[in-house]
Amino acid sequence: MQNRRAPVSAITPAKEDTGLYKKGVVQFDMELVPHKARSSRGDLVIKGFFQSETQVDVIFAGRRATETAPLELCLERVFSTSVRMARRNQTQINIDSIRFPVRVEGSWRPHFLRDMSGWETRSYQFLVAQWSFTDETGTQVEFGELPVQ
Repeated sequence: MQNRRAPVSAITPAKEDTGLYKKGVVQFDMELVPHKARSSRGDLVIKGFFQSETQVDVIFAGRRATETAPLELCLERVFSTSVRMARRNQTQINIDSIRFPVRVEGSWRPHFLRDMSGWETRSYQFLVAQWSFTDETGTQVEFGELPVQ
């Protein structure tokens, strides 16, 4: 299959945002779990929950993926603390119970997965444009930027 992506040097912030945030931007609180991965494009994908129990993939894409180091550090600290506490108490740990609250602004996009029998399951991903959280010093910090119009 032919790769029709433009070279990275040709993508402006406005062009990137037009492709990512097609359905407008919404804001709400989400809880992130220290379960993360990088896509082939370098986007950060973190497992998250909103409205307490609804699981989604939270994606920090494009130029915003380069600003995620402080968030990743906080997630790693929360995970390390939880693991230490579990070892001390000699208990099992469920990674989904380790949650870090973050206020996010971004856009939803559908995601389709095909199972072994060929049926497609529709889920949603949340593309983050701007996010804020309370760091380990108790300071509210904000990263990213709202989409360029």
